[in-house]
Amino acid sequence: MNHLECVTSKKNNWYRYLLVLFLSVVVANMVGSIPLFVVIIIALLKNGFDFSILAAVGKLDFNELGALGIDSNLTMACFTFIFAVMLLAAIFFIKLFHDRSWKEVINGTNRVRWSRFFFGFLVWGILSAVILAISYFSEPELFRFRFQPVQFIILIVISLLFIPFQSSCEEFLIRGYLTQGIASWTKSRWWALIIPSLLFGLLHFDNSEIKEYGFFIMMAQYVTMGFVLGIMSIMDDGIELAMGVHTVNNVFVSIFTTFKGSALQTYALFEITEINPVKEFFSLIVTAIILLSILAYKYKWKFSTLNRKVTLSTCTTFI
Repeated sequence: MNHLECVTSKKNNWYRYLLVLFLSVVVANMVGSIPLFVVIIIALLKNGFDFSILAAVGKLDFNELGALGIDSNLTMACFTFIFAVMLLAAIFFIKLFHDRSWKEVINGTNRVRWSRFFFGFLVWGILSAVILAISYFSEPELFRFRFQPVQFIILIVISLLFIPFQSSCEEFLIRGYLTQGIASWTKSRWWALIIPSLLFGLLHFDNSEIKEYGFFIMMAQYVTMGFVLGIMSIMDDGIELAMGVHTVNNVFVSIFTTFKGSALQTYALFEITEINPVKEFFSLIVTAIILLSILAYKYKWKFSTLNRKVTLSTCTTFI
C-alpha cells in the first residue's frame, strides 16, 4: 500500500493543510475568476445592468449569469477554468509546504495509473447511459429533446477539455491530499473514508439542487457519491478510478441532461421536466453497488483492507 502511507511526519502539521487549501482557494478566486469577471463586465456594459452585481460574482450561478445575457457554454468554460487554476495552485503549494509531488498525492508513487482513470470513466459512463436509456423508455413524457447543433458541439468540446480539471481538482484535494492528511493523523482508513466523504457532501451545500429539492435528500446523494469515490480510492490505493468516475459523471450530465434547479444549465440534449430526488437517490445506490462490484472483481479487492491500520512510510516507486 502506498497512497495513504506516503506521508512522513515531516512537514505534516495540520496547519500546513489549512494553509495549502486556503491559499489554493485564494489564488483560484483571484486569478481563476478573472475570465468570469471580464465576461460579466462586458455583459453589464452591453446590456446596461447595475454594476453592483459585481460584489456577488462568487455567488452567481448559471441561471443568474444567463439572465445577464451570458451564454451557458461561456459560463461553463469560465467556471471550470477556476478549478483548473485551483488545481495548479494546489500542486504548487503542496510541493512548497510538504515537499510532496502531485503524483504522490494521487497514489503515493511517481507514476499515474492512467488505465484506471479510463476504466472508471468507461464503466461509469456505460452505467450512466443505461440508466438514462431506462428512464427515457419507461417515462418518455418527462424528456424534452432540444438538439441545437452549434451550441451542442461547442458544449462537447468545453466539457471534454475543461470538466476533467474541475472533477480532478476535487478528487485531488479531497480524496488525495486531504485524505492522506486525515489518514496520517488518525492511522485509520475508516476515518480517511468517512471525514472526506462528509466534507465532499457539505462542499455542495450551496448547489442549486439543494435549494430546489431540499437539503437532506440532495445531501444524501452527495455524501453517498463521496463514500463511493472514497471506497474506490482506499481499496485501489489511489484516486485514478475516482477521478475517472467523477469526470465522466460531470461530462455525461453536462452533455445529455439538464433540468430545473440543476447546477449545470447547459445546451444538453435532453431537458428533464420532472425530477424525483428520492427515486434518483435509490437509482444512485443501485448503480454504485454495480460499479463497486465490477471494480472489486476486476482489481481483486479485499474489503478487509478498510480495517488495516495506516503505517506511514516514505513514498515508493510504482512497480
